[in-house]
Parts: sequence; C-alpha cells; structure tokens
Amino acid sequence: MHRLPVALCAAYMAGGVAVWISFASTNPHGLANVGLVLYVFPVTILGFVAGKLIGRTEFLLLIPNRFGYLADHALFFFPSLLVVTALIGWVTTAFLRIWHRSRER
Repeated sequence: MHRLPVALCAAYMAGGVAVWISFASTNPHGLANVGLVLYVFPVTILGFVAGKLIGRTEFLLLIPNRFGYLADHALFFFPSLLVVTALIGWVTTAFLRIWHRSRER
C-alpha cells in the first residue's frame, strides 16, 4: 500500500510527458495548448483566480511570452506538472495514513 503514492505520481508524470509530446508535435494554433492546460487543471484554476484578483481576464498570467512558443509553454507546463504530481502524492499519502489509522481501531 505504501507504493500507491509513488505509482500514482509516476503514472501522472508519464501522462504529462505524453501530453507534452502530443502538444509539441501539433501545429501551434489557438487550441493547441488546451491539453496542457487541462492536464494541470488545479494550477489552471489558480491561474484564473489569480488573474481575476489582479484584474486580468486572460490566463496569460502563468505562461510567459519571452522565450518562444515551445519554451514559454514548457516553462508553464513542467513546473505545473511537478506541483500537481506533488499534490497527488501528498493527498494520497494523507489518505492512506487516515485509512490505516481507521483500520487499527
């Protein structure tokens, strides 16, 4: 059971790599980055909320516009992927600890 967080994190990271490969192999157009943004949905929501709080209406708050199309998206996606992966590991570990404590009683 203690391998579950590692397995889930590894599966999520592998899926992230697949999403990135799919994104990088498509033509850059308006909807090419939808898969990236949806895959890291918790970070996407935080980006929208932070944008609303500072008065911006678009999501460009977290995607830079300095280094070129792929590099800008990589600077958004890979740190976001790591954050969501850590969140999955933390939540899974916390859930398993609670579950183990409830079974001990």
